[in-house]
Amino acid sequence: MKKILCVLVSVLAALFSSGCTNKQGETESPVFITTDIQLQPGFVNVGTVAPVQIQTIRLQSHLKNPTATDPQHFSDVQIESYRVHFRRTDGGTLVPADKTFGAGVLVPTEGTSTLSNFPILASSDVQLSPFDQLLPFNGGIDRETRNNEIQMTFDLTFFGHTVSGHRVQSETASGILLFRFAGATPLSKSVR
Repeated sequence: MKKILCVLVSVLAALFSSGCTNKQGETESPVFITTDIQLQPGFVNVGTVAPVQIQTIRLQSHLKNPTATDPQHFSDVQIESYRVHFRRTDGGTLVPADKTFGAGVLVPTEGTSTLSNFPILASSDVQLSPFDQLLPFNGGIDRETRNNEIQMTFDLTFFGHTVSGHRVQSETASGILLFRFAGATPLSKSVR
């Protein structure tokens, strides 16, 4: 009976430990990175072919052990890439595929790096479904929601390594996007 109880306790402990939500503990790195999106793109005009960019992103490094120090800077983080994931908030289901972009940013231990105009969507993506439905010559309405705009959120996660070789994944930051056509309406010719 005692042996069965010990096995049951071990199994339960294994089940509950796999549900851990400690994001800082997911990598072996002595640091974790937080992401702050200070100036979000917000409104996107699908009539303008341009990448969707975040004007300002702030990455900050934090030691997992607050009493530790890193005088040799072995815990400085070289950010190599970031991933963007999109979700609809207006009831629609069509979203762009996840995007991965390269990045070459160094975040010093216990320091910050500020990124400017990093893209989250390429200009060619704004011309694809579902955004192309909002153009006047395609009807100007999202076929799923019957609205003249598309509302989305995006999740942004950075990936890299410490100088000593430990992998690092930032905490995920989220933002909002509103896609709409805001072009000029052509003037109709009057018949004389």
